[in-house]
Amino acid sequence: MKELFDAELALEQAGGNEVLARDLLQMLLNDLAAERATIAAAFRQAREEGADITPLWDAVHKLYGATAYLGVPGLRKAAKAFEDDIKQDRRERFAQRFEQLDAEIEKLQEAGPELLRRAW
Repeated sequence: MKELFDAELALEQAGGNEVLARDLLQMLLNDLAAERATIAAAFRQAREEGADITPLWDAVHKLYGATAYLGVPGLRKAAKAFEDDIKQDRRERFAQRFEQLDAEIEKLQEAGPELLRRAW
């Protein structure tokens, strides 16, 4: 479970403020569906020959940045790997990276309500 969500890390990154840590996680959970849709659309566009990958970079980079203070190491790792491959224009890896990132988003969306309910 710590790969999905690390409460200690979330609290540390929020300066020990549990209310702030929970608020940040709630904001991420609220935005994940829209972020997921944006990344999926940009991924589909980037798969076309000669397509501009800037929208994909922007979407993945935004999500990666959002993970900096949230204690979600699995999502952060998947976003970073995808971001690195976009940066290097390794298009042959995009599908694999998209699937990894999408799986992490899905796991977090499913577990999110329980993560917010339980004691940290």
